[in-house]
Amino acid sequence: MVSSSPQGEAPLGARVTAPLALSKINLTLLAHVAGDREVLCTASEAGEAAATLLQSHAGPYGLVHLQPGVAILGLYPHNNQPAILGAFVRSLAGAKSVIHGLASSPSAITVVISALKKNKTVQQLFEHFHFSSFESPKEFFAAQPPPEEILQKVVATYQEKVIKVYLIVPQADLDLWGMSIASRDILEGFAYALSELAELGLTVPFLVALPGLGINEFLVSFSTARDPSAGDQGAEVRGILQKHLPESRPVRLTPVAGIFLHGPHFGDRYGIAHTLVEALEKAHVTLLALSCTISSISLIIRQRELTPALLILGNTFEAPVAGPSKPPN
Repeated sequence: MVSSSPQGEAPLGARVTAPLALSKINLTLLAHVAGDREVLCTASEAGEAAATLLQSHAGPYGLVHLQPGVAILGLYPHNNQPAILGAFVRSLAGAKSVIHGLASSPSAITVVISALKKNKTVQQLFEHFHFSSFESPKEFFAAQPPPEEILQKVVATYQEKVIKVYLIVPQADLDLWGMSIASRDILEGFAYALSELAELGLTVPFLVALPGLGINEFLVSFSTARDPSAGDQGAEVRGILQKHLPESRPVRLTPVAGIFLHGPHFGDRYGIAHTLVEALEKAHVTLLALSCTISSISLIIRQRELTPALLILGNTFEAPVAGPSKPPN
């Protein structure tokens, strides 16, 4: 489902993560862009209850749209390589898939599409990627467990008093880009733009895409990381985006920092996303963008808030914290 959160409305915790956590509703995907909207997925049997709950907390200008009958496809590892992200998006374009949501993690890129498009999208992925475990889409589908078995593995019945995470990894000196793409029909242009970013030597450690509410449009937000010796490449990135997406108006925020929580398995049990959001809100850290998918949580914040963010997250989760790749300004 997609919820709209106009600037000035209640924060993400009060509107989304707290109500879901209190109602013990598991999230299997959450992508958020501050001041705009978020897309989230739950088990199908919890969809209507979650939509009703979120609408009651949406505020006078908030909207919630429930989209039933969707599937999540994930590709990993992608190692933040824009060429891989571009090939993934090109597969979606080839299958004429409508993106209901897209989210990245440190090792995976996932998309929410209509369940009816799942087979065609997988076939397109085999056109652009080689999978060592499967020679063909037919072998892939034959190896998939029944949905009931997947659900039993995903939804656990316990809660940790202190949530364990494998590692908390900060990354400083990122650029955050945002743009609204007017038509889903130009996915291929975005795919080529991502692929061309690789030629600049850039990586893309964060990427989300969120659909509009009832209009043929979606919002894209992504971060880029560069080699320090390369200098500022903002003009080159903007040129690539506008070449392949001429109607777009890319907005850049720099410097920002990313924090990546490896292995919280937020989809296994309710409340993990809210634990993170609540901690950041208490520390007055501005959450610019968020991606929860597979078994990792990725967030983008203002670089000057990196130190307090790491402090509060280190006190909230049981996990080692890696040193920042570069010291915050």
